[in-house]
Amino acid sequence: MKQNRVRCRTAGGALAAAWLACALLVPGRAAAAEPTTASATPPVAALLRCVQTRYGALRDLTAAFAQESRVASLGRTRTRAGRLYFQAPGRMRWEYDAPEPQLIVADGKQLWFHRPERNQVVVQPMDAAFTRQTPLLFLFGRGDFAAEFTWDEREPAPGAGGVLSIALRPRVEAPDLSRLVLEIVGPECRLAGTIVEDAFGNVTHLGFSAERANTGLAAGLFQFSPPKGADVVRP
Repeated sequence: MKQNRVRCRTAGGALAAAWLACALLVPGRAAAAEPTTASATPPVAALLRCVQTRYGALRDLTAAFAQESRVASLGRTRTRAGRLYFQAPGRMRWEYDAPEPQLIVADGKQLWFHRPERNQVVVQPMDAAFTRQTPLLFLFGRGDFAAEFTWDEREPAPGAGGVLSIALRPRVEAPDLSRLVLEIVGPECRLAGTIVEDAFGNVTHLGFSAERANTGLAAGLFQFSPPKGADVVRP
């Protein structure tokens, strides 16, 4: 059984949902991907390269997301939904819908997390929020699956809708990430969703839909100023 490698870390709380969610969704810079075909399932390593190359070649991306989180200690499942935006290099915006709207914005230098119901904003430098072990780096074109994770090289069996599930384990384990599953539409090398499991048995599943690429997103989407009177926290 051949294995290859890959690695990660969390920024904590609701922010974890963002980076854990989209291990490959942020546009970066890469060469054009080699096409895959519906008639043949590519080896896992080739499929991962195809996905990373596909997203790495984009200038920007928008998509809807649905998030389901299960907290093992409480035996409770919570569902959320919203919309995400990415733009190269290193900018993102996550908008969580009501009843508990939240906003996460990364402008390439700072990361802002706004919780309106608490009138609170948490801000920290991107370099402090994310290290080389963070899956978010793959979104920014800085990660390397073959260096950071291990996986089973046996070809996965297609599931519903032709989705292939690839289970990755970090080469260096961390409490916030023990297993990462990428749900990939093989013929398109498109990321349909992710499943993140931590060392405590908590599981977060994100599904992506209505994906649109290279639409020319406005720079203002990735800028943020704390609302007047907000409690600004700098960890």
